[in-house]
Amino acid sequence: MWFIWILLILIFIKVYNKITSGKCYSDAVLTGKVVIVTGGSNGLGFETALDLARRGATTILGCRDEIRGQKAVRRIIKRTNNPRVSFIRLDLSSLASVREFVKEFKSLGIKLDILINNAGVIGPSMEITEDGIVKDLQINHFGPFLLTVLLVPLLKKSAPSRIIIVSSHLHKYGRINEVNTPRNYLQSFCNGKLCNVLFSNELARRLAETGVVVNSLHPGQVNTSFYRGTVLEKLRTLILYTFFKSPADGSQTSVYLATSDECDMITGSYFADCKEQEMGKKANSYELALKVWSLSEELVKLQPEEMI
Repeated sequence: MWFIWILLILIFIKVYNKITSGKCYSDAVLTGKVVIVTGGSNGLGFETALDLARRGATTILGCRDEIRGQKAVRRIIKRTNNPRVSFIRLDLSSLASVREFVKEFKSLGIKLDILINNAGVIGPSMEITEDGIVKDLQINHFGPFLLTVLLVPLLKKSAPSRIIIVSSHLHKYGRINEVNTPRNYLQSFCNGKLCNVLFSNELARRLAETGVVVNSLHPGQVNTSFYRGTVLEKLRTLILYTFFKSPADGSQTSVYLATSDECDMITGSYFADCKEQEMGKKANSYELALKVWSLSEELVKLQPEEMI
């Protein structure tokens, strides 16, 4: 009997996702625009990069795995006939790697119009990085925080420009008082996603009147390749692929925020299914946003001249 109930719930999720899934209808051409997409080698990031490259954007994939990153570049070029797609290694679990990525990007001598902080992870490991931060949290928030702050000067020069931060509706269950000391990996994920929205809101305030708009989003329940290896993991992956959004569907809100004329003047907002949505109560807290910002500056060892 329990199996039937689970199946009915999964079917409901599938139907709900189909009915409510937003689609980006913008026909914007991005020739002459430069975009960075983190985590662009697969899943949401790949589909986002593919769409933007198809529109003519110079697209840089920031990924940890060079083999997968270069393979993604070749696939995107082949499918879009856009040769302006490249890879720069980026390991968000290493602050040194983040700084090296920014250095290498700046050495290209090109502008930056759109930054999409897409990369994220959820997993049972509570490993501490060489920087003294819980690994999942560093990949999901602290690494992207440093990356974004270091790239803000370029984005301001290219204004109007856009910063897009992929969060999750699970930000509503995050806790700031235990950001770097979570009780379990799911709480760690929720904490990181709350930090994403608070960071987006505070960054939008600090960049007001600069021409740089900042927004966060929930991509929906998307099937991913998180679960690989064991029979149970393969079964779980099969369920995800069958009943949840495809990465292409999940990327639509990111693409919408990157391309739609409607988003030119919208900043500090939270989106899902290509529509502005209400964020969680904690995410609206100015005090919590300042607390996360201060903690982030401290943990990533931001220098005085780098602060916004």
